[in-house]
Amino acid sequence: MTSKRKVTKQYFGDNEEQAVLDYIDTTSVEIRHKIYNNILREPFRKMTESILRRYPIHIGNYDIHEVEADALSHLIVQMIKFNRNKIGKNGQKAKAFSYCQTIVRNFYKDHSKRSNKEKMTMLSWEDYSSDVMSRDEFLYEIDGHHSDLEKLMEQIIKSMRERIDTDATLKKNEIIVGEAIIEVLSNWHILFMEDTPDGKINKKVTNKYQKNKILQLLKEQTRLNTKEIRISMKPYKEIYYLEKKSFYEEE
Repeated sequence: MTSKRKVTKQYFGDNEEQAVLDYIDTTSVEIRHKIYNNILREPFRKMTESILRRYPIHIGNYDIHEVEADALSHLIVQMIKFNRNKIGKNGQKAKAFSYCQTIVRNFYKDHSKRSNKEKMTMLSWEDYSSDVMSRDEFLYEIDGHHSDLEKLMEQIIKSMRERIDTDATLKKNEIIVGEAIIEVLSNWHILFMEDTPDGKINKKVTNKYQKNKILQLLKEQTRLNTKEIRISMKPYKEIYYLEKKSFYEEE
């Protein structure tokens, strides 16, 4: 009796190739969201997961799901640079699949290098937060108005709220973290007013300080640990990068 050979379904075929081109060609935010959610989300997820597990890299002080989420966000931002008319060494036109794979592989290589450097310098926020928050070099004044930032925040909050209210696949911790992020973004100006000798004034802080403070606020609201928060932020990182990219392209 002849056994039938198992056929593996290709996760990135002609339909996905065309979806990438359609995504690049359109300027409609609504259409881009539809293309990504309906066609590209799952293939891109499989791509970032399979590449990470195929090539050994140094994860560092990160959860593997967090690294995958960051790679996916990076792919979303970078894929619009794909040149469909470029001719490869084989004389054939470039494929979106190969281009996207290259983006993900390069991201993982860069992450491996960064995480190795961070290995000996990573500081615990719980141990050093009071020192960081009291040092002047971590603070500087905000200049100008922030109407654009506020509009972007509003759009991100709107998309996050829609995802939480309509996506039945979200896990309990993902919903908890999502609600906490919305709370932080909704009260951005209040939460980031700093005490100074001149009284309370609007302040902006370095990226490191900012990320640490946001993490601390999320931990206080959710009662989850750092690892749980980072894993549960995955659905919202996609929203952030999609909304940010669409917002600045419309300007």
